[in-house]
Amino acid sequence: PRRSARLVAVNNAGSIPDIGSYRVVAEPENVVVGSLDEDFAVESQAGDVFLLGNTSWRLKGIRGNDAIVIDAQGAPPSVPFWRGESPGRTLELSEEVSRLREEMEAKLIAGESKADISKWLKQETHCCDSGAEQITEYVAAQRAALGLVPTHNRIVFERFFDETGGMQLVVHAPFGSRITRAWGFAMRKRFCRSFDFELQATADDDGFILTLGPQHSFPIESLFPMLTPANAYKLLEQALIYVPTFQLRWRWNLNTALIVERRKAGKRVPPALQRFRSDDLLTAVFPKLTGCQEEHVGDHEIPEHPLVKQTMEDCFNEALNFNELVKILERVEKGEITFVAKETREPSPFCYELLNANPYAFLDGGEAIDRRARAVGTRRSVTVESVSDLSRLDPLAIERVLEEASPVVRDADELHDYLLTRILLPKSEGQAWPDMLQQLQEQHRVTLITVENRPFYIPAEKLLIAQVLWPELEMEPEVSAPERAKPPAATTDARVEILRGWMEYLGPVTTKEIAAQLGWTESQTDATFEALEGEGLVLRGKFRESSQSFSEENTLNPPPASLNHPEWCHRRLLARIHRLTLEGLRKQIEPVDVATYMRFLFRHHGFHPSTRREGAEGLYETITQLQGFDLPAGYWERDLLKYRVRDYSSAWLDELCMTGEISWGRLYPNPKPIEGKGRPLKTLSRNSLIALFRRDDAHWLLPERSSLPTDNLSGVAQDLLMVLQRQGAMFAGDIEYAAQLLPTQLTDALGELISRGWITSDGFAGLRGLIGQSRNTGNVSYPRRMTGGRRPKTLAGRAGRWSLWRRDNELDDPEKMRGRVEAWAWQLLHRWGVVFRDLLEREQGAPRWYELVQCYRRLEARGEIRGGRFIRGVAGEQYASADTVGQLRKLRDENLDGEELVMLNAVDPLNLAGVLTTQSRVPALANNRIVYWKGEAVVGIQKKQFRLLKALTTENALILAKLLDFSPGEIAAARREYVKQNPAPTEAVAVTEEEPALF
Repeated sequence: PRRSARLVAVNNAGSIPDIGSYRVVAEPENVVVGSLDEDFAVESQAGDVFLLGNTSWRLKGIRGNDAIVIDAQGAPPSVPFWRGESPGRTLELSEEVSRLREEMEAKLIAGESKADISKWLKQETHCCDSGAEQITEYVAAQRAALGLVPTHNRIVFERFFDETGGMQLVVHAPFGSRITRAWGFAMRKRFCRSFDFELQATADDDGFILTLGPQHSFPIESLFPMLTPANAYKLLEQALIYVPTFQLRWRWNLNTALIVERRKAGKRVPPALQRFRSDDLLTAVFPKLTGCQEEHVGDHEIPEHPLVKQTMEDCFNEALNFNELVKILERVEKGEITFVAKETREPSPFCYELLNANPYAFLDGGEAIDRRARAVGTRRSVTVESVSDLSRLDPLAIERVLEEASPVVRDADELHDYLLTRILLPKSEGQAWPDMLQQLQEQHRVTLITVENRPFYIPAEKLLIAQVLWPELEMEPEVSAPERAKPPAATTDARVEILRGWMEYLGPVTTKEIAAQLGWTESQTDATFEALEGEGLVLRGKFRESSQSFSEENTLNPPPASLNHPEWCHRRLLARIHRLTLEGLRKQIEPVDVATYMRFLFRHHGFHPSTRREGAEGLYETITQLQGFDLPAGYWERDLLKYRVRDYSSAWLDELCMTGEISWGRLYPNPKPIEGKGRPLKTLSRNSLIALFRRDDAHWLLPERSSLPTDNLSGVAQDLLMVLQRQGAMFAGDIEYAAQLLPTQLTDALGELISRGWITSDGFAGLRGLIGQSRNTGNVSYPRRMTGGRRPKTLAGRAGRWSLWRRDNELDDPEKMRGRVEAWAWQLLHRWGVVFRDLLEREQGAPRWYELVQCYRRLEARGEIRGGRFIRGVAGEQYASADTVGQLRKLRDENLDGEELVMLNAVDPLNLAGVLTTQSRVPALANNRIVYWKGEAVVGIQKKQFRLLKALTTENALILAKLLDFSPGEIAAARREYVKQNPAPTEAVAVTEEEPALF
């Protein structure tokens, strides 16, 4: 051995790689306080402040391998970064991830709810509740977007346009980053050989992405056989020698072999010097790699050098996992792994991580700021509804693009310019400009040719193109091509020129359609399209076919023969179709009319048979939806709950009250004092106002200042109030004894305190007894000495315990105020689906619109709700939940089934006649009724009098009379009255003297 060999081995031995880090030395103590990544240290300047631990340090400068710093005294710091290799997800763990995906997809296909799947996922993986819910929503959204979930047995190739007009190709392959990086490197090199173009590429544990330029045009299926077990090794070998992974491991191997020293003369060798020396050695061993690449053609031959071989071995089996990649490709050849192609209008949820990947995931040397993938727009939030069927293009967007692509011809010169591009114009299309075409023919600038009984207009400048294809064509008139015109070299070139001009204006077309119009064979047309595809001018896919609406079956199986013909579209037009489709979605939906919104509300509140709730759970949901309204006590069960809950039973309400889930009481009493001190209020009646609500929500349902005055109470009520304040919840008999009250006095006092919003009962039976019993039956008095007798069960208020329920609600804390406003904001969304200012007219306790709209804007910014215009004829801002938007869209597009007749008590919150429309209102009194027909308020019934609210045709009047069981005379009289009140009646309500006979 050489003389210094032992010293070199002692100082530099070891196979642990040396990362290029700088010690951070604090002055004046000269204490090492940490380390910095080499790139961060070199890029920093003197005076920069950065964070280490919990201390800010100011950089003085770099001295050798040390970064000299001083205490920055708490100055605002930047956060340093460290570059390094982290192990990717193992293949075993990746297979478990795929298994979870498969099981979740199976549950989604089986129709299990997301709540059940989240519960299963929590038990399976021991994750938290919120994590399980997010994962379930994430996977469900991916399946909604593509119709399937990528797994280790099903690889998805997804392609979509970016903002620059290029395309992004995402390969969803959840095998872990060591395999996907190897796959990405090899595919990138394969593209380089096919297109002579270096692609930006990124890879993570779940796949890789290749950024395609505008010149790349090919069917996705053509990518499937590009990488095979036979060519993978050579491609990956040639790809790796150009990436930093090879240079890094080359230096590490030189360190391990003691060729490049890490320490010398008792000092550490700076990382930069180690790199310089390793680069020099690489030049000596592998001169073609470090030499001028412009002078080299073809593949680089890897030199037979042990260190080069070891470096390649490390790259293949440590940095990457080539052996497993080969096994995967072999399984693909055997058919054990399926490849699925998907064209989408925007990235699916699984793409988001790749599109926004950090620099460590890049497979090329580009900077993050230069990534075309970063220009792809993504959604702020991902839901099943928002990403449903990303393969579908909006037919209206296609129609609009074709309309915009059509030429605007105002004179003969503009028509001639159009023909220079179009080349061949069918005579049938030329009928739109007969005079201009005749003028051009007279000027011998255009002629009419007939080819195989197909007439076309063609400009003289393009005549040679047609003559190459059809030498014996007929012309009218006879024209000659200009001398400067040159004919195409071959018939193939002529077809390419013609089809290129046609595709500028046609939009999505099939080979069969073009062949039929031009008289070519389908094989000739296909060959011409493929030539244009090679130029990057057209793309093939499914743009108009109904097969876009996928299911699991037609995703994996070939489509029917009738739908197995690809469509072709000009790349520029297709990019505009994608963009307009996205813009259409971002505009939410077209506003619906008020009638559609009312139909939605009737379903939302359970009036429609298909959405009517059932059982105690359904009752609980109904009360949650209606809480916040003070409504007549006697009509809650009879008219409000009965028609929203199927087979309603009062026992369900008693059960919910007794278990403490639901409470009742008057939320918003009138504080106006009664006349005459000491005079009690009238006994509680069916029209007395009370609210039903979730007990847990009482604190924010109450007004901001919920304390009530006591000076407007009668003396008896004040006595009873003092007893309850002193002794708490009490049965009616105990109250009567403690306050020394007669039964009638107790009934009146209880009714007064209920009306003033002071007390409640732990059941609903007590209130039911108070409002349903006449005063006469409660006037019986029994001697006190009859302690052994029974009280009559008919005495009011004997069921349940009575107690004070209202607490002081002084919300001076701004945080509590915001919480109350947000709770109300969600309550209104739950009640109305769409919230806007006019609805607050029916809300008694809601915050001001100014406060609510600020909250809704925050929720919209967080992506939790949507803002926009959802209902026509409603002024101001509107906000809706995502579910509501989908339901409104569905109701707008579906045909009306049946008559959809709904009769409401006028006190029902859904009595919106005159609020959302210009119709006259039906007063919110318990004895009034309002009838909605197909979502429109048509009839008001006041004091048993029938009154029309909308013009009706004779036919509709007949139908309505039968549905409501009204006599023909009543309907006819109501129609005449409507005509009298509307001095300019429409034809729909014109009434003749003979009309009553029609009934």
